[in-house]
Amino acid sequence: MLKEQVEALLQENIILKRAVGIQHERQKESEERNQELQHLKQMVTQYQEQLRTLEGRSIGDVSSEQAMKEKEEKEKDSKLQVQTACWIRFLPVYSLFQHMSLSQLRPKKLERCIMQQGLTGNSYKLLHGDFREMSKMTKEANAIPVNFSLDIVQRVQPFHDHSIKKYG
Repeated sequence: MLKEQVEALLQENIILKRAVGIQHERQKESEERNQELQHLKQMVTQYQEQLRTLEGRSIGDVSSEQAMKEKEEKEKDSKLQVQTACWIRFLPVYSLFQHMSLSQLRPKKLERCIMQQGLTGNSYKLLHGDFREMSKMTKEANAIPVNFSLDIVQRVQPFHDHSIKKYG
């Protein structure tokens, strides 16, 4: 019996080590993406500064050669503006994807991996998690009169008691 408990603990330890490894990898990926995002923000700032300086130039009385050069510069500036506009539109989409990936997609993927390993539990829910069920069970437990016995877990932590009975 003790041997079985030790084996069960070893299996749980292996699973936890895998989960920690996965979490560490994801944290590294997140840090890399944040660095890339900072780099892109710096590029956008540089492009905006270039745009301000180019818009500040005024066209005076210049020769035809200078006018041609300015025309070419304006074309380059318009290309730069298009590139900047593309980056400005891309960054919110990229950050939205990052947010969705971190808050919804990755937890669901981790949940599937854990389910495949044979562990059961409540499904992942964005933002509120199990809070609604916990508060509902606590209200129900507080509505029942106090039972004077040593088994107070049902009253103090009804959600945890229910989860332990349900999932083991």
